Amino acid sequence: MTTTGSGTPRPGLTINVYRVDAETGTRTPVKQYETVPSTTVEKTHIFPPCTCPRCR
Repeated sequence: MTTTGSGTPRPGLTINVYRVDAETGTRTPVKQYETVPSTTVEKTHIFPPCTCPRCR
């Protein structure tokens, strides 16, 4: 569970990307991503058939 600034728990995942200085080990934040939970439920986990020229 992640929390918002208000402290309200919500489901999700936060991914942080850092740049690390090799000499000092200092982390510098580059970007932050937050995933959004799905609103639909998949009926199957089977991928559709490939349509690329190699598989046809």
